[in-house]
Amino acid sequence: MPREEFQDVLSKLNPAWKAYSDELDRTGQKPRTNPDGDVDLAGVKFADFVVPECAECAAEGHPGSILKLEVIFFGESIPEKVKERSFRMVDESDRLLLVGTTLATFSAFRLVKHALEQKKPVLLLNLGPARTDNLSEVEKIELPSREVLLETCRLLA
Repeated sequence: MPREEFQDVLSKLNPAWKAYSDELDRTGQKPRTNPDGDVDLAGVKFADFVVPECAECAAEGHPGSILKLEVIFFGESIPEKVKERSFRMVDESDRLLLVGTTLATFSAFRLVKHALEQKKPVLLLNLGPARTDNLSEVEKIELPSREVLLETCRLLA
């Protein structure tokens, strides 16, 4: 399902959330973003949020299945295929660059350890504390990743 279509479905199922979002847009207010990227939404009721049903699942005889994007949420297990691919990518690289992550999840930190075991340089671009702060082998640039990436793109253009 295209992102815009998914957003329309979410808006129809969650009119109060849509109104909240529209009010933020109208006033120019921005919710507070935590260092880990989570957003602090004051005064909203998460229990009232309706997750769309998976139409494909319902058609296959599994009604009531929720629609889940192909992402891995914090706390979920990474499929073995994805894990193997990420290790293979580290194996095939000559260095590791991490952008905008605290490496709080072990699955991400494990890739850093894997690269370091192979004596590969590791560079972290992140503003704020990270799990690798006590590892001298990991070089860190403590600047906002958005600004660094935009400037890099400008210089490369």
